Amino acid sequence: MEAFLPIGILFLFAVMLCAGIYVLTNLLGPRIFQKNKLSTYECGVQNPLFETNARLPFKFRFYLVAVIFLLFDVEGAFFLPWALVYRESLQLGANLLIAMLVFSVFIILGLIYVFQNNYLNVD
Repeated sequence: MEAFLPIGILFLFAVMLCAGIYVLTNLLGPRIFQKNKLSTYECGVQNPLFETNARLPFKFRFYLVAVIFLLFDVEGAFFLPWALVYRESLQLGANLLIAMLVFSVFIILGLIYVFQNNYLNVD
């Protein structure tokens, strides 16, 4: 139990720091309501669609494209550590290669599925 004491102290310090910053911003921050601070700002251009309501519905396909991007982006993060370990490991070379080939086949099959079902077309 004594080994967890530094972790508990660090956690308590983090919670107190967050609470302190929150309280200070509420005490010292401005209380003036400005409508333009709540308006939608997109790359320096005022969009006339968003002047009345910033919460317009979006097509579900945009979310699907975002999820597909995240899946393929995260799988790309697995290739660099694998390449570094594969280069240095002579004993596990064949096993690592087979494991990554199986992983790559599943990724390629997923990509084929995405293109066949036309999930990347947002029109």
